[in-house]
Amino acid sequence: MRSSAARWSLPILLVALMGGCTSPPPATPAVDQAAIGAAIDAITPAFTAALAARDTNALANMYADDAHLLAPNAPRADGRDAIRQAWVGFMSIPGMELAPMANTKIISEAGDMVVELGSYVFKFQDPSGKPQTDNGKYVTVYKKVNGEWKIVVDTFNSDIPVPGM
Repeated sequence: MRSSAARWSLPILLVALMGGCTSPPPATPAVDQAAIGAAIDAITPAFTAALAARDTNALANMYADDAHLLAPNAPRADGRDAIRQAWVGFMSIPGMELAPMANTKIISEAGDMVVELGSYVFKFQDPSGKPQTDNGKYVTVYKKVNGEWKIVVDTFNSDIPVPGM
C-alpha cells in the first residue's frame, strides 16, 4: 500500500506540468477607438443645435434616464426630467448662447464609456441688458445605453475667478 503522500504526488505533479489544464482566457476584441470617437463627436453638433433651437426635449433626450447634471450655482439635477427643467432655466437667461468645444476623449478599455473634456464660451445678458461672456470647462461622461451613447454625468464651471478668492 502506498503512503498518502505518494498517492497525491503524481497527480499534483501532472497538474503542475500541464499548467492546471486550464485554457487561456479568450482574447478581448479590440475596441474601435476611432468609431467611438466619431460617434461622440457627432453628439456635440446635435447638442449645440438643440441649444440654439431652445429644444429642451431634444437636450434631455441626450441624457440617460438616470443621468446627473452638476451645473455651477445650482442644485444637482438627477434624472432626465430634472435635467430638462434645469435646461428650461438656462434657456430663460436673456441672450443665452453656449458653444461647447471638445478637446479630449478618454475611452474605456471595454469601449462602453467615454469621458469627454472640453471648454465652452457662454454668452448672455446681465440684468441690465449688458452683454456678458463666460469661458469655462466641462466634463461629460457618456455610456452606451441600448446601443446609443447617452450622457450619464455632465458638469461644467467657469474659468473666471470669483472676486475675493
